[in-house]
This record gives sequence, structure tokens and C-alpha cells, in this order.
Amino acid sequence: MEEKKQNVQNHNPHSGHRRRLRETYIEQGPESIHDHQLLELLLTYAIPRQDTNPLAHRLLGNEGFGSLEALFAADVHEIAKVKGVGESAAILLSLIGSLNRRTAAQKVRGTRLNTPYAAMEYCKSLPFRGNNESMYVISLDKSYRVLHADRISSGTPGEVTMYPRTVVETVLRRGAEKVMLCHNHPSGDLRPSQEDLNTTSLIIGALTPIGIVLNDHIIVGGGCAYSMSQQMHELNSRSENGLATAAEKEE
Repeated sequence: MEEKKQNVQNHNPHSGHRRRLRETYIEQGPESIHDHQLLELLLTYAIPRQDTNPLAHRLLGNEGFGSLEALFAADVHEIAKVKGVGESAAILLSLIGSLNRRTAAQKVRGTRLNTPYAAMEYCKSLPFRGNNESMYVISLDKSYRVLHADRISSGTPGEVTMYPRTVVETVLRRGAEKVMLCHNHPSGDLRPSQEDLNTTSLIIGALTPIGIVLNDHIIVGGGCAYSMSQQMHELNSRSENGLATAAEKEE
């Protein structure tokens, strides 16, 4: 059996390089290895008979996702679109991202987002998909503790479409009493656009009738964050006035 194993290794021209990568990882830790080498080593468990170095570079380059963070935030279908990625590799990479997100969600469950600063710090830790905008709904209990963060939509580098009905269904499923929104601006410009304000107003209008408050809308990008808390007061007031007017008409 040992002889057969040795013969298989001898017929794999990449086995020596892989062995050295593993030894470096074990003896010196992940900090001693570049991102593409870590990814290259990971891919060997899904692609046992090929050189995984070019694919690792492709996944982290312009043809792929640009970074490990963006790669592990992508879903299995997006990963599978990259040239050279088979089903096994796509599933493996997607599983890593799913496990990371689940672990992160367990760690932050119960975190209190009762100030704009706390909300911004929390939102900066959420995973976003490379150069595309994504939107999260963060469900909170009555004490502003995180119940769950759901990514409900992903769009293009310049916009993301979000449906109020999806937000309502999500927060009711999570048993939320308060809600925050968070989306990213890949450009790094954190100023809320008119579309951001319109979307926020629509969500407030959908949540107010069912007694759920939208506390904040956080925009992240370039490692920074912006809280729309100053605009929230005005938007919430508009929604409450609109409901009052509608009630008067019904009477």
C-alpha cells in the first residue's frame, strides 16, 4: 500500500510543491503564507491532480473576486463561473464562506447596536460581494441586540434593488422589534444618494404600519461607514404624518 501511495506521488509533478506549502503552513502558520498561496493550498483538497496556483491567482485577480473576503462572500454559482473552477472547488470555497458567516453571526448575536458608532462598527464587519452593492437587513430585539443579519439583495456596482415586502417578511420571520439597514458603496463615496433616501423612506413606510421601527441605515465602503441617523428622524416623521393623515381620511 505504501509503495502504491509513493508511486502516485511520483506521478504527480506538483506533490513536492504542495508538500512544502503544507509544511510551511504547519510549522510557521498562515501568517507566513501569501493569500494566493493559502488559497492554492485549500484548492488542492478539491483539485488533487492539477497545479492550483494559476486558479488561485485567477480567483483573486480581475477575472475573479479581487480578495479572499469577496471570494468567500460569493455564493457557489458565482464562484463556479470563474474559468477552471469545477463543482467540487466551488462547493468547497462556498462552504468556507458559509461557515465563516455562520460563526460570525453566532459571535455577534446579542451585540447591542444602540448607538450610531456601534452600528457602523458592526456593519463594517459584514461580508460584501466584491464590486457589487448588497443590502442587509439587521433584525434587533427591543434592547437593540442583534437577532440576525440577512443579506436580502445584491445588485451592480452602482445600485441594488430592494423590495419592501422582502424586508417585512424577513423581520417578521426573525421576530424583530427594531430594524437597521446596511448596504455598501463600492466606490468608497459614503454620501447617501437620492435613491438611498427614497429606498429608506419606502422601507419606513412598509414597517411603520406593523409597529416596527427602522432605527438607522448604514452605508459602508473603503473600510469606513456612514450613519443616516440624522436623516432617519425626518424620514420617520414623514411616515408617521402620512399614517395620521390616512387615518383621518378613513374616519
